[in-house]
Amino acid sequence: MHKEILIEDFKKKIAQSPDIDENYRALANIYVADEDYDNALCVYEAMLKRFPDDMQALINAGSIYFYKKNYDKAIENYLKANKVDSSSYAVNYNLGNVYAEIGSFQNALKYYTKSLEIKPNTADVFNAIGFLYQDNEDYQEARRYYQKAIDFDSQCPEYHINLANVYQKMNEYESACEHYKIAYEFDTSDKKACLCLANAYASLENFKEAEKYFEYTTKIDPNYYAAWVCRAIAKADEGDLDNAIMLFKYAIELDVSKPNAYLLLANILIGEKRYQEAITLYENALNLSDSKTKIYVLMANAYVMLNLYTDAAKYYRCAIDEEPDNLEIKLIYTDVANNFILNKVS
Repeated sequence: MHKEILIEDFKKKIAQSPDIDENYRALANIYVADEDYDNALCVYEAMLKRFPDDMQALINAGSIYFYKKNYDKAIENYLKANKVDSSSYAVNYNLGNVYAEIGSFQNALKYYTKSLEIKPNTADVFNAIGFLYQDNEDYQEARRYYQKAIDFDSQCPEYHINLANVYQKMNEYESACEHYKIAYEFDTSDKKACLCLANAYASLENFKEAEKYFEYTTKIDPNYYAAWVCRAIAKADEGDLDNAIMLFKYAIELDVSKPNAYLLLANILIGEKRYQEAITLYENALNLSDSKTKIYVLMANAYVMLNLYTDAAKYYRCAIDEEPDNLEIKLIYTDVANNFILNKVS
């Protein structure tokens, strides 16, 4: 009730004295504290009509638009703030963030670089630039900037995980393990860091260490679907297919709404020549996945193994319908069809 009274009080003050900026700020702050961003934005917009060069209002409005994923309006407000004061670290960093979000690499790099000129040793900016290069698949530069972030703040687990992720992409698994382990040791209850460490050991084919950290991960969260799937993959890579199958089935029991475990288990069963079981799993995955082309092809391949060419043709055609320009699928379909005709003739 006290909050509603304050809101009404500040609304009256603004109506009576529209040229006092502090009333707008106070009212917007109440809305922001209540996470009522729509009303906060209305206040900032009203304020900017009276005070178009108010830096804080421009930044705050830009940040709300960014939160609401209205990136054009976020950029518009941040650029107006930048015209008011181009030396503002917050404005340049926020512009870097929004341009990074929309995939504008050069603009993002421009404003991140400017923010570093203003505050040269800011670990967050080095980390953000690292992420920018990583998104652009320039892993060498990403590694360099993540390392700079760590040089300025070695106690941030996020930076170590980001650097480890890049090492993983570069197949430098020992370095990935080193930084995942640092991140995990900062907080041994962090299930994501623990899982990343387990996966890195699995990439090194150090399955004993991998299993240890998979075990830790599932103790932290016994219902962590991704951990059980990754653990099953590691078991399959190790050649322990019985345990891999059991773990994939357990992952499916944990979450029947995700397609990954169905697909991966089906692929193992194909290798074991258990084609009909695999087809059933592919059908389950098909009902759950937005990306169907690959599943149609896998189902068609399974029907080929069963010599059920009519069913195989049906699913190859479904795949072609999904991706009409995919020549590879068309070639496979044509090859299977020709083999079927030749077999019929002979």
